[in-house]
Amino acid sequence: MKWNEVREKYHNQWILIEALEADSKDGNRLIKDVSVINSYNDSKSALKEYAEKHKKNKSREMYVYHTKNQELVIKERTRIGVRKNG
Repeated sequence: MKWNEVREKYHNQWILIEALEADSKDGNRLIKDVSVINSYNDSKSALKEYAEKHKKNKSREMYVYHTKNQELVIKERTRIGVRKNG
């Protein structure tokens, strides 16, 4: 499903989506095709379900996003951390 179709169908809602087709450019994840997992009236419910699903399968590219946004562009984050050796 394209983002404009999602916005029409799920007007002014929080949604949990899975990226089916995406590219990276200039530090952004450009999502071209998505599958809507669920829709919500509040972000708290959406994030709770995201956390549950992500815990079960970390390889799925899922996002919580609001349909008020005209563009579906996700900022990429690089994971920086300290590893403990030994």
